[in-house]
Amino acid sequence: MEYTREILAGVLALASWRNLALLLAVTNLKSLPLSWHFRLLYHFVSNLRLKPSAPLFPKGRLIVDSRGKPTHPIFVPCMVTSRTPLLETDYNLHKSNSTYFTDLDISRTTLVTRLYSPGVGNVSKELDQEFLAASKKEGKPAPRRKPMSIVLGSVYCTFKREIKPYELYEMHSKVISWDAKWMYILTCFMRPASHSGGEKVVLAVGLSKYVVKKGRLTVPPERLLRASGFLPAPSSGSEDKTALADVNSSAEASDVGTPASGEGITAMGGVDGSLAREVLKINDEQIPSQETLDKQQKENTDSWDVAEWTWERIEQERLRGLKVVDGYINLDTQLFDEWVQ
Repeated sequence: MEYTREILAGVLALASWRNLALLLAVTNLKSLPLSWHFRLLYHFVSNLRLKPSAPLFPKGRLIVDSRGKPTHPIFVPCMVTSRTPLLETDYNLHKSNSTYFTDLDISRTTLVTRLYSPGVGNVSKELDQEFLAASKKEGKPAPRRKPMSIVLGSVYCTFKREIKPYELYEMHSKVISWDAKWMYILTCFMRPASHSGGEKVVLAVGLSKYVVKKGRLTVPPERLLRASGFLPAPSSGSEDKTALADVNSSAEASDVGTPASGEGITAMGGVDGSLAREVLKINDEQIPSQETLDKQQKENTDSWDVAEWTWERIEQERLRGLKVVDGYINLDTQLFDEWVQ
């Protein structure tokens, strides 16, 4: 009897409010304040490749997609794993619909950081020189240097199967296509195979689009991918359907400000940069040295065979992906028209 009392006393001592609060925090680390920020920063830094000697796609290693089929580095899916703590569940005790979007932030950042490094740094420096040259030609003072901003334009998500509390799942993000303005990223939430040789189960599918801005200027994804070493130049006689934007825009060189947020609802030209959710902003001091950028670009270029993956073959895959996301591309305009009519 005395022994039982000692055990109960020990249990009651452990079940203090402080210990219960600590247990709740430990089992819900993913949902704690600033946890999202740390997760995002971790995946951003780990894929930024500050050390060019450690390429993401080492030469000689077969580059494959999620099914093991050889592919180009642009179309390689990037996988991140996670679980659903209790604080991410709804009243049905499965992953809440809203929490899929915070996970998408992490998965997309991992992919885009990998593909746009070192392209963002190279293009930012190129544009600074082009803006300066345009200003001198017009007899205007040198424009203020502006940061490169990677902006999320919109997200679509469809739910297939529930994700239970603390269940392990994978997020596979890949580039499905791009056009002159947007890069389209497909993300699949997957349940890992239960045994060796088994099949994974699709839990949800998300589709997002990114745009890169230098001030108010839109930077085409093709230019960034080429500057990263992932795209060859179009062969002679090929028509480049993703022609580069006019970087010598007099409006940009003269440092015209971005429209105020109040103008967003009347802007027919697309998403107003001041309203879109800014994912990442890179200032000049955050861009690595030109030597580091050149090494990263060379490592990326050496990771794939330009004779096998010609511009025409990559363009064919890009156009195939555009057909897949065709309805999503036009959805923004249709929804806007629905409200302004």
